[in-house]
Amino acid sequence: MTWAGLIWKNLLRRRGRTALTAAGVAIGVGLIVALLSIAAGVHNTANDLIHVGRADFGLFQRDATNLTKSLLPETLEDRIGQRPGILETANIYLWVGKVQGRSSFLVFGLDPREFDYRRLVILRGNRSGALLGDQAAKSLHLGPGDTLHVKGRAFRIGGLYHSGNRFQDGGAVLPLASLQRLAGHPREVTTIGVIVDLGSNVKQVANQLERDFPGLAAVTEPGQAVKVDTSSRLIISTGWIFSLLALIVGGIGVMNTMAMSVLERVREIGILRAVGWRTSRIAAMIVGEALTIGLLALAVGLALGYAAAELFLSRGALSTLVEPDFTAGVFAWGLAFSLGVGLIGAVYPAWRAVRLTPIEALRRE
Repeated sequence: MTWAGLIWKNLLRRRGRTALTAAGVAIGVGLIVALLSIAAGVHNTANDLIHVGRADFGLFQRDATNLTKSLLPETLEDRIGQRPGILETANIYLWVGKVQGRSSFLVFGLDPREFDYRRLVILRGNRSGALLGDQAAKSLHLGPGDTLHVKGRAFRIGGLYHSGNRFQDGGAVLPLASLQRLAGHPREVTTIGVIVDLGSNVKQVANQLERDFPGLAAVTEPGQAVKVDTSSRLIISTGWIFSLLALIVGGIGVMNTMAMSVLERVREIGILRAVGWRTSRIAAMIVGEALTIGLLALAVGLALGYAAAELFLSRGALSTLVEPDFTAGVFAWGLAFSLGVGLIGAVYPAWRAVRLTPIEALRRE
């Protein structure tokens, strides 16, 4: 019998126990995968929203529910623009709502005089009225001259644009004042895009603005989005706590399973020692069985994590803008978790197994 065959045979002796242990570890793997995929999705969303119009960074209200719930006074832009190291600023209103029957459509309110609006490349039509991103135009099957219904109001589409930003190209642009009135927040904006002077340090300028304006969050990179998005911060923090608990509980479960297995196979281990098996080989067999449980849990856990992340975000618990991102790194963490649980759970049972002497093991009933 091969080494792998021996390990598999040992696990199948108690199919129910092996399955339950693997299921427990799979839940932990699923938590890790769901957590990290959501975190990666938040990272991607923040990267696009803080660089609207190719801004160097975005200014948001600190501790808002999410990036689109930030509210700043429109007049703050003038004060920001007078600060050292700042070349240009732009007021931006982000609104997510019902457009053309779609419940989660992103509309940008931009000032035609500012850089984020000027940088839109018009592909068809002109800049009059509402503008529609080229990707949104494909999905909505609309073009210049058609009507765009935003929150029950009709806007004539003047042209189609491309910005290079996936959210902008998948959304629409309205004049800033029009969208503010539509959203019920006149003279308020979601974010202020900032371009720094050539030669100025972006992070230093951003940090100075945060010191000068308490309650303002200057987001220069996606990882800082948690300063604004309290929902994602809560989910990620809670997720890590539950993942740590799952690691501990999973390790205990594997340890219990392998300890029971060793206890039930004392005579078998004694025979193996008597015919010449070294203690290292006995330990490797126990560790191999524990790792196999971890690999079985990995397959189930990856599926659970994928389903959990999709379900959670589809219900809008975090943000309609966030999509889970299942990168290779996310799956690698799932693999590391499952193998880590297996190794943790195998330490004590393997130690017990190698301490058994052949004579002592063969004497036990």
